[in-house]
Amino acid sequence: MKISFLAVLAILFVSCDGNKQKKHASFDDPEKIEIRYAENFKLKKIKDGYLLELLKPGTKDVSETYEIYPSENKKIISLTATLNGMLAALNSQDLIVGISDYDHVYDSGIRSRFKNGGVKEYGGTAQNSLEKLVASEANIIFYDIVDEQFPNQQKLKKFGIQVMPIYDWRENHPLAKAEWIKVVGAITGKIKEANAFFDQVEKDYNILKNLGKNYSKKPTVLCGNLIGDSWYTPSGNNYYAMMIEDAGGDYRYKTTKGTISLALSIEQILNDNLKTEIWLNPGYKDKTTILKTNPHAKHLGAFKNNVYCYSNGMKKFWEQSASRPDLVLSDMIVLFHPEDKSIGTLNFYSQIN
Repeated sequence: MKISFLAVLAILFVSCDGNKQKKHASFDDPEKIEIRYAENFKLKKIKDGYLLELLKPGTKDVSETYEIYPSENKKIISLTATLNGMLAALNSQDLIVGISDYDHVYDSGIRSRFKNGGVKEYGGTAQNSLEKLVASEANIIFYDIVDEQFPNQQKLKKFGIQVMPIYDWRENHPLAKAEWIKVVGAITGKIKEANAFFDQVEKDYNILKNLGKNYSKKPTVLCGNLIGDSWYTPSGNNYYAMMIEDAGGDYRYKTTKGTISLALSIEQILNDNLKTEIWLNPGYKDKTTILKTNPHAKHLGAFKNNVYCYSNGMKKFWEQSASRPDLVLSDMIVLFHPEDKSIGTLNFYSQIN
C-alpha cells in the first residue's frame, strides 16, 4: 500500500519520550564505542566482534540481541532509506543486495548497482516471500517498522539471515539519530570510520548550534500540513522542534509537552499562525498543489513568501538527513537568517513557488 508523503512526514515527527543526559566526547581512542546520545541501542565490544542490544522505544526494554562479527561477508537488504544513507556515508554501498524501491533511492552508487543487476527491489516488509528472501543470499535485513514483526523472522534466522529493526526515527535528539551510524560501522567493520564520521557531525552541529544562539531576532516558524482533518506538527520536545530552536527560530508550538506529533485543528492553526513568518515542510512542491489540498493555507502569513520544503530533494533528505543533522541545521539557519552570509548554500531545502 502506498503511503502519502504527508503521512510519512507525520511519522517523521514521532519519537520516544525521555530526557537525555549528554556525555563529553572522547577522541583518544578511534575504535572505542561510546554512545553519547542514542537511547534505542547499546553496543559493546566482545571478542572478535560486537554485542548489539536494540531497546524498544518507549519502554527501553531489550527487544533483540545480536552478535556481530565484522569479518563475516555481509550481504544486506536495506528496506529503510536511513540505512542506505549511512552505508553510503561509510562507502559500503557494495554490501547492499536489496532495497525497497529503486525510485526512492538517491545514492548514485546504489542506483548504478541496481542498473547493473547487483541490487534488486524487495518492496515493503509484507511484500516478500520466505523463498524470495532466502534466494537473495542476504544475511542481514534492515527494516524500520517498530510495532510489527517482520514476516517469517524466525524461519529466516534458521537460514542464517538476521532481521534487524532500526529505531533511529524514534530517537529524540538529532545527534541520537546520527549516532546509529555506529551500528552500521560495527556491522561493516568500519567502527573507526563511523566514530570519526559521527564526531565530525557532532562538532559541526554544536558549532552551528552556538551560532544559532547569538541571533537577536528569531523568526516564527510553523511546520507540517493537514492530513485529513488534523494538522500534524512536532510537539515542543520533539527533535525537529529542538533543531528549529538550535537554528535560531521561534517555533510556534515550542511550549507544548511530549515528543509525538500534535494533531491540531485547522481553526487552531489559523488562529495561531496568521502572522507566522516561515512555514516548513508543507508536503508539496508548489503552492498550487498546496491550495488544492488545503485551501485554508492562503490565510497563513508565511504562505505568501516563506514556504520551504525538501520536496524537490525528498530522496536525498530521507537518505542523508538522519546521519547529517548538521546539514539540516545549516539549512535552517540559511532560511531563518538570510542576513548571515557565513553559512553558504542549501543542502536539502528549497523555496516553494
